[in-house]
Amino acid sequence: MTHSNNDSVRLSHGKLGTRIAAVVIVLGAAVVLFTAFQIASKGGFGPQQPGFFPIIVGVGLVGFGLAFLIRTTAKPDYALRSQAAEGHADTHWRTLWTVIVGLVIYAVILEPLGYILATTIFFLAIAKIAGSRQWIRDIIVAVLFSVIIYFGFTELLGVRLPAGLLEMVV
Repeated sequence: MTHSNNDSVRLSHGKLGTRIAAVVIVLGAAVVLFTAFQIASKGGFGPQQPGFFPIIVGVGLVGFGLAFLIRTTAKPDYALRSQAAEGHADTHWRTLWTVIVGLVIYAVILEPLGYILATTIFFLAIAKIAGSRQWIRDIIVAVLFSVIIYFGFTELLGVRLPAGLLEMVV
């Protein structure tokens, strides 16, 4: 394979990567909008209602996602493709996919275990995946982080987070 063929293959990875990123943004925006409309349907659509701000964010994400998709398809940015190709080559995909699977598992266990336990487990797992070997420090940080965020949201902001198994304690 010649040097120009390597560049061509590298740029095609960048082309695919930027289009995938644009599609992921649009799909994520669709999920945000769908969820925002569910919230708004229960609480109202007014500016002081709980669904208003998520709808604004969802509409903005859809707009920017579609603009990015059109830009990457109709008028490609070769500098961006080159950067994306470099990012693709430098990305440790196994770690990325492991974290994504961890996020899905976190979402599944959040309600039954509760925020504090699920977040502590998730934090420890991600630290292990990232290569941390300092278990004591990780446990202390994970527990403190989870407890502080839980009580910050529930007591200071009035936002209920799932208590799960610790419902009798917290």
